[in-house]
Amino acid sequence: MINANDHLKASAERIQQLKNQKKSKERREQEAQRKIDIRRNIMIGGLMCHLFPELMELQPQWSAEGNVKEFKSLENILRVLSEDTELLTKLKEEAGKLSQDD
Repeated sequence: MINANDHLKASAERIQQLKNQKKSKERREQEAQRKIDIRRNIMIGGLMCHLFPELMELQPQWSAEGNVKEFKSLENILRVLSEDTELLTKLKEEAGKLSQDD
């Protein structure tokens, strides 16, 4: 027969096991999401470089500070585009027309 201490010990072990399983599941889900994000970023980057070959002149740097400096002009262009809702709406409408032609 199981005494109270053994029962408490088994319960504590089971609780810890469930916590570990939850953490492991969360890590797997985060890793899966990270892989999706990386894949999306690569596809978007490839499309941008295909349509704007001059972007290939930008070179990744070995430091975060160097990357900020190297990519600042592109970031500024994209920021202006993202903040100009009228222009963005017009571009989306024009893009929709292109999709209809395909």
